[in-house]
Amino acid sequence: MYSGNRSGGQGHWEGGGAAGAEGPGPAGTLSPAPLFSPGTYERLALLLGSVGLLGVGNNLLVLVLYSKFQRLRTPTHLLLVNLSLSDLLVSLFGVTFTFVSCLRNGWVWDSVGCVWDGFSSSLFGIVSITTLTVLAYERYIRVVHARVINFSWAWRAITYIWLYSLAWSGAPLLGWNSKVIENDKAERPKEINKK
Repeated sequence: MYSGNRSGGQGHWEGGGAAGAEGPGPAGTLSPAPLFSPGTYERLALLLGSVGLLGVGNNLLVLVLYSKFQRLRTPTHLLLVNLSLSDLLVSLFGVTFTFVSCLRNGWVWDSVGCVWDGFSSSLFGIVSITTLTVLAYERYIRVVHARVINFSWAWRAITYIWLYSLAWSGAPLLGWNSKVIENDKAERPKEINKK
């Protein structure tokens, strides 16, 4: 099997022999070498593990504080709790697959794991971004129009956020797009158009 890299260096066929050497190479499938060295994968795993632990710890703290202190239960803080919940879920589900893959120096999950990783990361990421957008709008109507939102407005907004995010991240599950593993096989799968 061919093993090369993107830096322009000479690749090698599995079993010996340079890929660019004189004469025909052995029959077989070409496959790229791992993008990173084992040491780099270890450093990435350390970084991802740290981000995951900080994300879980800090977002759990926000959820506990909201549930414990009555004065924090406002409609605006409810939107912040939604943001914290989505960030907690992306820390749990989005980081875990990539973390384990970095520990193993490549993507180790099957196609179901690939699809779940792409779906969950997309869903929770879109929820976070959309919640930040709604928070910005809430600040706008409070400052410019001097209106205060109520709980029914906040719950309606959260419901729309999750439905909107589910529609966009669920479309690939219905065949609109597909998930594929990138060359380094450690990064979570990306969506690409099938044409």
